[in-house]
Amino acid sequence: MIKVASVAGIADYAAGVGTTVTFGEFEKVTAAIAKCNKDEVLKVDDTIYALEVSIAGNVVTVLVFTCATVGGPGNAWTEIADHSNLSALTFTVVAHGE
Repeated sequence: MIKVASVAGIADYAAGVGTTVTFGEFEKVTAAIAKCNKDEVLKVDDTIYALEVSIAGNVVTVLVFTCATVGGPGNAWTEIADHSNLSALTFTVVAHGE
């Protein structure tokens, strides 16, 4: 079965904790993908963003990573800073579960 759930971004992001979405109708989520409602998130600062999901039981955690587009090759992906305000964003997760 596939379900879709959306949650508002949090005002005080915690690195390593991220944003969580619980799928109460599932005992276990077997696969998930996440999307942010704004692809252009902070595009003006020459930075690109990516979402990473992890699954524990019926909870999907979404972490936000960033990488600079300037400064030459070898720019590393890092998780966004603690206390970043993501409250203007919505994260949607599509999950397959049992």
